[in-house]
Amino acid sequence: MFEILQNFWMPVLPVSELGESPVSVTLAGEKLVLFRTQSGEIRALRDRCSHRSAALSLGRVTPNGCIECPYHGWQFNGDGACVRVPFNDVNKINFSRLAVNSFPTQVIAGCVWIFTGEGKPPVLQIPDSLKLSETAYYIHQEIWKTHWTRAIEASLDFVHLPFVHRESFGQIAQSALESGDVLDLKVNDSGDRIEVFTPYAGVPPTFALEWQQPNLVMVKFDDLGFPVKREHFFAVPIDEHQTQCTIILQMAEGMDAQTQQFAAQEFIKPLVEDRVVVESQIGEIHAIAGECHVPTDKPTLLFRRWYHQTIARQLVLR
Repeated sequence: MFEILQNFWMPVLPVSELGESPVSVTLAGEKLVLFRTQSGEIRALRDRCSHRSAALSLGRVTPNGCIECPYHGWQFNGDGACVRVPFNDVNKINFSRLAVNSFPTQVIAGCVWIFTGEGKPPVLQIPDSLKLSETAYYIHQEIWKTHWTRAIEASLDFVHLPFVHRESFGQIAQSALESGDVLDLKVNDSGDRIEVFTPYAGVPPTFALEWQQPNLVMVKFDDLGFPVKREHFFAVPIDEHQTQCTIILQMAEGMDAQTQQFAAQEFIKPLVEDRVVVESQIGEIHAIAGECHVPTDKPTLLFRRWYHQTIARQLVLR
């Protein structure tokens, strides 16, 4: 189960996209099906029937809140237990052996989150900016053809702004580039998080990037007076070669849905610019010796050290 990033909570789908029909998602190398039970609870099961391995997501949700396999009509409840096998004597079936794996879910900041592990999950540690009501957020998702670590590294880097984002907000770095400034990055490293403050003059010093393990980078616009107060960028692995980038924008108060959508587009545009470059990179981020580095790479080198000492090491030991 779960080849990548085991034992973490991951945002996988805007809750608004889960209606009466089941929805298939791929998370960390595992195909899952999301559906709502009769009471409206959201459940996640492995998207494979225990009978002949058909995708449960191609089936339907029954009136009693179970998911029905499209092949032979086996039904599974929200806990993954098989509760119906048509055309067979129930006294001759050991239903306990027919269950499929189920996974904990919760709804936070307008997204469905799934725990990529077994047993009782830990309490999800999230920033306060993700604890507001669903209407405070605008959610955007897109798939990048890259390893998830490359997407995180790009989001934690201030130095690429005047080049990759020349046509958007990169102008904040243009003066420093033209005058030949040597950037002295202020970086706070506490092990499970890395915070990098803007090195560019003329920008409020509170403008910062913050990585929180394993795969969240926050862009803090708090004091800039923008319609977006914070951008939460999650690089959620689909597999080793694809990443679902889930962006949860905390919008300024007082905007209706249409105004939110219009304002959010200006903050989504830089993602397209990043994507073109990041998809040209090959594989996961290298260990420290794998590529060349300079002093302005400090934030991303800290992330690389964490990744190769924890996540990558676990994959080798498995």
